[in-house]
Amino acid sequence: MSSAQMRPTATPVVYRAMWNDDRPGLHELAARTFRAWARTLHPQLGGDAAAGAEKPASGEPTPDGPSNGFGGEAATDGVRVNLRRETAAHGGVSETLLELDQQGPSSSSVVVLRVLTNGTDGWVWIDVEMGHEQAAAANVGEVQDLVCTLLDDAERGGGRPRMATERLGTRPLAVEPTRQAVVPLANALRGANRVMPYVVLAHDYLDGPGPTMDRARATARHLAGLARVYVLPAQTINPFQVAMGPELDVQPGEARLYLPGEHEPHRHRTLAAEFVRSEPDETGRWFGRLLQSMLVDREPPELYRRSRQLLGDRRERYEPSPDTDAAERAEALETEVEAVWAALYQAREERTAARAERDEQSEQLYDVLEELEMAQQRVEQLHQLLEESRDQTVRALMSSEMTAASDADPSHTKYPQVTSIRQALSLARINLRKVEIPPEAEHRIADLDSAIESRSWARSVFDGLLALEVYAHKGDDFGDFRDWCARSKHERAWFANAKKLAMNESEEVMRRPELRQHRVLPVSKGVDPSGQTVMQSHLKLANGSMAPRLYFHDDTRGSTGKVHVGYIGPHMPTKRFKS
Repeated sequence: MSSAQMRPTATPVVYRAMWNDDRPGLHELAARTFRAWARTLHPQLGGDAAAGAEKPASGEPTPDGPSNGFGGEAATDGVRVNLRRETAAHGGVSETLLELDQQGPSSSSVVVLRVLTNGTDGWVWIDVEMGHEQAAAANVGEVQDLVCTLLDDAERGGGRPRMATERLGTRPLAVEPTRQAVVPLANALRGANRVMPYVVLAHDYLDGPGPTMDRARATARHLAGLARVYVLPAQTINPFQVAMGPELDVQPGEARLYLPGEHEPHRHRTLAAEFVRSEPDETGRWFGRLLQSMLVDREPPELYRRSRQLLGDRRERYEPSPDTDAAERAEALETEVEAVWAALYQAREERTAARAERDEQSEQLYDVLEELEMAQQRVEQLHQLLEESRDQTVRALMSSEMTAASDADPSHTKYPQVTSIRQALSLARINLRKVEIPPEAEHRIADLDSAIESRSWARSVFDGLLALEVYAHKGDDFGDFRDWCARSKHERAWFANAKKLAMNESEEVMRRPELRQHRVLPVSKGVDPSGQTVMQSHLKLANGSMAPRLYFHDDTRGSTGKVHVGYIGPHMPTKRFKS
């Protein structure tokens, strides 16, 4: 196989889709589809350039045969187009490389289709390469048409297109309002072993089922080969919300992207109903851009490495030469090839590690930006409530009778500015009467206070404890702490969204003993005679490197009438977060 098949290039890959396809004659079927698609874009390529070189659709590449290229080159309106193909086979592995190279005065791109087979396994792999200056605004709609055609052909031809064990398609799947349909989908969405992104669109009561399905169909075709799309009819929304819980559900008219692997709930992005109904194609385009960086970093299948080992080291079958010098040169070249492959694999490992570090840094930057955005929202909210709060203070001082110190409402008390978490805890223990913080609840406080973010974390700790204290005084008319934060409109209320508050841990955490044991935390013996209880509710004080958390048990309606803090420290261990 020629060096062109290796495609060493610095041109960025802006789009990648790959899947298994079991159809016999996959090489020629894909080549025929690719050529037809290329000619719909560029009729100037003509119909005869490749006809003589292409094999019948039923045939497979001939082992150890020469590259049997097809294609041609044409130019019109200043755009030069080159269509070419190379095929090689050896040791039971076959690879076909097809390229459409489009070079214009203002933009250029290369669409690469690889087909890999080894007798039992078949892969289709599409990349789009584009210059740096166009990569950010890349439009791959035409390539998605090619992907849809290949997937539809595979489905009709028994190819069972799939990513791992998950089937791919170009149409959305409607979820029936039955337990047999909703529960497996919910388990897959919450599971950590899923390899494919899922998109769920919910019925829009404003527009009705017709427009909802039009948006789902457009989204499914736009994300074909990249993600699986589900649509919730009106009767399915409520069972789905019950199965997913408040942090992971979807509201009528919304669309939500569920990433594979284990993530915090807010990482699974939600598009508001107003955005989804703005244009049928917009949801697919938005999620496609969001997935782009993740999908182009996907590693090639293992079959590709095997093909490189076999096809990259192919030798023409000539009679052996008695020339000793030639034999020595061949041995030296073979050693050099092995060294090059070793360096390639080492570079690939280093690249993977660099990408992981880049992704982690990107997540941390995103977390900081979110923290700033929420802080700004908090400032605006407090500004709006300022006048009302002052009036409430005056009325409370004038009309309330003096109460016992143990029942004092801390809402309007002025506290000193805290500069460390240690100081915040000390201030809380002195002033808060309905929040109990045992010494055993403190974990790695010195490490947190030595971090550059310690002042910000300290303020969050005290604000969270103060919110719990006020809730213990004023929360009788509300369902729980989250409900009070969401509906009370109190100036001391904590954030009620999933980014800052969780009332339950994930099913994965509570199912695994090695993770669950970390949530068995100290509590007053008035709550449990053992002095311990499982705590799931927690404040998400911040994100980033240590991502501090505050776990608590609500006994405001129990025997103690208090909130009991069981843990203040860095992020608890999860499958993804190793603390």
